[in-house]
Amino acid sequence: MMGRVPPPDELDAPTVRFEALTQPLPLGAAADDGWRAPQHRDGMALVLSSAASSGIGMLFWVLAARLFDPTTVGLNSTALSAMTLLGSAAHLNLGNAILRFVPVTDRRGAIIAGCFAVGIGVAAVLGLGFAVGAGVWAPELVEAVGYPMLIVFFVISTPLYTVFVLQDAALTSIKRADLVLWENLVFSLLKVALLAVAAWLAVESGIAIGWVVATLLVVLVVTSWVTRAVRKAPPPPTVHPVTVRDLGEFVGADYAGNIFWQAAVFGLPLVVINLAGPDGAAVYGVVWQIAFAFYLVAIGMGKSMVAHNAAADRAAADRARRGMERKALTLIVPAAIVTAVASYPILWVFGPAYAQTGTLLLILLALSAIPNVVTNSTVWEARVSRHRAVLVGLPAGLCALVMIGTFVLVPMMGITGAGCAWLGAQCVVAAGVLLRRRATRVTAA
Repeated sequence: MMGRVPPPDELDAPTVRFEALTQPLPLGAAADDGWRAPQHRDGMALVLSSAASSGIGMLFWVLAARLFDPTTVGLNSTALSAMTLLGSAAHLNLGNAILRFVPVTDRRGAIIAGCFAVGIGVAAVLGLGFAVGAGVWAPELVEAVGYPMLIVFFVISTPLYTVFVLQDAALTSIKRADLVLWENLVFSLLKVALLAVAAWLAVESGIAIGWVVATLLVVLVVTSWVTRAVRKAPPPPTVHPVTVRDLGEFVGADYAGNIFWQAAVFGLPLVVINLAGPDGAAVYGVVWQIAFAFYLVAIGMGKSMVAHNAAADRAAADRARRGMERKALTLIVPAAIVTAVASYPILWVFGPAYAQTGTLLLILLALSAIPNVVTNSTVWEARVSRHRAVLVGLPAGLCALVMIGTFVLVPMMGITGAGCAWLGAQCVVAAGVLLRRRATRVTAA
C-alpha cells in the first residue's frame, strides 16, 4: 500500500522529494529518532497534555459519580458525548488540514481563520438540528431538561467545542504543541471547580453546563493568543502554494474517514444508552474516559508526525510512521497491561457499582488501544501522503465492525459486549494492515 508508486489521482498536489531522507541513515543518525527529535518531542508534549487532561478528567468523573446519582451522570455524559460527536463532525476535519498545510504556507492566518469560521457555522447548524430532533434519537434528554434548554445547550456548546479542537491543531501547526498541555490543564481544572459548584447548587445538568463554561473561557484566551502569534510568526523555510482546491480535496477524503471514526468514538454512547439504559451508559462513559486516554497517545503522536513531515515524500512518511509506532507502543503497552490488571480497584474509586459492572469492559477497552496504534498510525501516514483510499476505507471498516459488534453483543453480554466489539474490531483491522504491509514489502523486493 505504501511501497508502490501512486497513480496521479492519489497525489492531489505536488510533493517535494528530499533525496537525503531516502538515503541510508549515517552512524549516529539514530538519535534523530530519539525522544529529543522534534517530531517525537512535540508528540510527547501532546501525549502529556492528553495524560494531564485524562488524569484530571478521571477525577472529574469520580467526583461526578460520587456527587450525582448514576441516572444523572448517564444523561449528562450522553449529552456531552453527543455534543462532542456533533462538534467533531462540524469541524469537517479542518484541524488536520491546519496540521497539513499551515507549516508549509505563508498564509497561516488566513487558513486558520477560514477553518475556524467554517467550523463555527457548521457546528451551529448541526447543534440546532440535533436538539430539534432529539425527541426521536435522544428522548431521554428531552424528558430530562426539555426542548428549550436542550436547544440552547447544543447551539452554544457545539461551536465552542469545534473551536476548542481546532485551536489545538493551530498551536501544533506553529510548533507550539507545548502550550496545548497548559491549555488542557487549565480546562480540566476549571471543569472540576465548576462541577463542585454545580453539586453545591444541586444543579442536575451542572455536569454538562460546567463543561461548556470551562470550554468558553479557554477558547476566548487561546484564540486571542493564537491570533497574535500567527501575525508575528516568520514564514516557513519552504513555502508551498496552498489553494482552496488543495484544502477541499484533502478535507473531502479526510473528513469522510473521520466521520466514521467519530461515530464509533462519540456516537457509541448513544447506542449503549438505548441498549443498556442510562445506568449502563454511565458505566460505559466512565470506563471509556479511562481507556480513551491510551487512544489519545497515538493521536497526539500522529498529529506531531503530520506537522513535522507535511512536505515529506512517501519514503520519509513511512519512516516517520514507523518511528511514531515505536514510541507510541513504548508508552501504551505497559500502561494498558497495568490498567487491565488493576481494573477493579481503578473503577472502585468511582463506586462499587462501576467496579462490579465495568471491570471486564475496562480490560477489553484498555487492551484494544494496542492494535489501535497500528490502525491509527496508518491513517496519520495517509494524511501526509494524501492517500484517499486509506483515509476513508480504514476508519469506515473499523466503525462498521465496532457498531455491528455492539448491536449484537450488548443485548447478549451487557455493556461488556461493547468492549468485545472494540477489541475485536481493532485486532481484525490491524491484522489486515500488517498483512498488507508485508505483502507490499515482498512485492517491492
